[in-house]
Amino acid sequence: MRRRSSDIGTEILFELYEKIMMNDVARLGHARIVLVEDDLESRESLRMLLEEEGADVVAVADAEEGAETAIRVLPDAVICDIDLPMMDGFYLIQRLRDHEIRGNLTPSIAIALTGHDGDEYRLRSIGEGFQHFMTKPAHPDALVTLIQQSLSARVLS
Repeated sequence: MRRRSSDIGTEILFELYEKIMMNDVARLGHARIVLVEDDLESRESLRMLLEEEGADVVAVADAEEGAETAIRVLPDAVICDIDLPMMDGFYLIQRLRDHEIRGNLTPSIAIALTGHDGDEYRLRSIGEGFQHFMTKPAHPDALVTLIQQSLSARVLS
């Protein structure tokens, strides 16, 4: 059975509509994000959340690999757990910021993610080079909104 051209046109319009709607829902576009989280379950759920929002995510488990990945990828954003085995998230952000300064590169948005909610961790995180601080468990919508707003502000600067 042969389909009518109006049916094919309707299908194409429907596909275009779906793509437009997906772009509205995918709030992070194709932002490159390095995610550093040692807990496998948390890492995978955050990776899936960010990818569903349109981000291109590289997820790693430790600060050393995270620093190397961030230096290689030059992401739009880095989301990093503070309490990591062997080297903490402060090590990662120091290495990344040093590389950005030496290369005269635009700084990545950096979000410290931790189970510590005290002011000392928040203040140290900002002092070490993170722009934002979020306690675990991160509320998915709040995290995506923070990334989206931070990236928009970075583009406007």
